Amino acid sequence: MSPRRYRMDRRQEAVEATRARIVAAAMELHAERGVQSTGWDDVAEAAGVSTATVYRHFPSVSELVPACARAVFDVIRPPSEEEAAARFATMPTGGERLEHLVRESCHCYRRGEAWLHAAHRERDFVPALDAALEVIQGTLHVLVDAAAGRALPAAAHAPLFVLCDFPLWKSLIDAGLSYRATEDTVVALVHAQAHRLGLTPEEDP
Repeated sequence: MSPRRYRMDRRQEAVEATRARIVAAAMELHAERGVQSTGWDDVAEAAGVSTATVYRHFPSVSELVPACARAVFDVIRPPSEEEAAARFATMPTGGERLEHLVRESCHCYRRGEAWLHAAHRERDFVPALDAALEVIQGTLHVLVDAAAGRALPAAAHAPLFVLCDFPLWKSLIDAGLSYRATEDTVVALVHAQAHRLGLTPEEDP
């Protein structure tokens, strides 16, 4: 490797490391204070960089929030449609597949709990948050139908989606249930709904 290429690579690594520090600081502050109450000076101080550096990487909330969302997506690691299809292929019934989806989703929510809670709390006021959550929830919409084994009509899909989505999980945690108790409770609710839809082991087509 030439000295010039080496310097360029090291410089790029430094830029990416600074960007990652800014995103990590922003995520923590968003979770603690909310997006609207977090200023660029706050992010800069927490990240150990200048305010100008934060602005250079993220000129506005519209750039910063999606970067945070991508970081959360990497942390929670929801399965892709292809990964889910491969896992679901070993499960013969919709009930089993939905239980697997619930348990995987609960683990994802636990990993991203703080930022997801802040994002849901302010999504009506910060368009970038709403857009970021739409992407995350869009993945869940696809996975619900994949677990059911077919594209469900809205009246059937909506209850399953709500049961699998973050707000219900978080409300149970906030009510005092343990992570495991919350997971088991959501599984029981989803099984009951799956039974109504004919997705139980006895009735699954």
